[in-house]
Amino acid sequence: MDNIQNTTARLRRTFAYPTDDDAPSSLSEDAAALDEQEQEELIAALSEQNAARNAQFRLFLLALPVFSALPYLVALLRGGPGAGVLVAALGLSSLASTAWMLYALPPGDTGIARLDAWVAGGGDGAAKATGSGAHKHPGNRALSPTEQRSPLELYLPYLNMALCAVLVLTGLLTKSAAAGQWGHVGLGNLPAIVYAVILVAKMVMGGVDPERELGGLRYEYKGA
Repeated sequence: MDNIQNTTARLRRTFAYPTDDDAPSSLSEDAAALDEQEQEELIAALSEQNAARNAQFRLFLLALPVFSALPYLVALLRGGPGAGVLVAALGLSSLASTAWMLYALPPGDTGIARLDAWVAGGGDGAAKATGSGAHKHPGNRALSPTEQRSPLELYLPYLNMALCAVLVLTGLLTKSAAAGQWGHVGLGNLPAIVYAVILVAKMVMGGVDPERELGGLRYEYKGA
């Protein structure tokens, strides 16, 4: 992912067309500027490479909620106090929601409008061209936050946040034996930690978009 960012930064100057005001030295530096077809091919290649890396990273992240569910399954099988069983059931629900959102939503899409708008706004003028609330689906087509979204995709991220908050409060208010076995982490806090890690990872993936960064420069100079 760092390699893609470095490559994108190096190619920004390559996408600039020379003007009449350019000095001879700057013209020689821009001699290797790409034409429109080469730009499109390069952007497509970088986008495919970025999509492949995101897909691998997403599969790696799926292991986090899956393995985190093991202590909750053990707690359910062992039974015990009602509060411990309730925390285990809610924890499994939260982890299942996190895993589903990680699999169903695009790699760089958290499903939380403010976070996605902040990530999109971190780009250059291309982000403004597509709108701060627009998202990229696998076909690299900009979508509005509500376009082609099911109610589950729209509301589950927020419901999962609320569920994590309930679990944290439950873990603080109860002193069950199941929670005590996990020290300061606790069964009540683990889903919130996992969800936070997934959100940060998705924001990182959403911040790397060669088509958004280089595509805006291409159309800017094409229309100039």
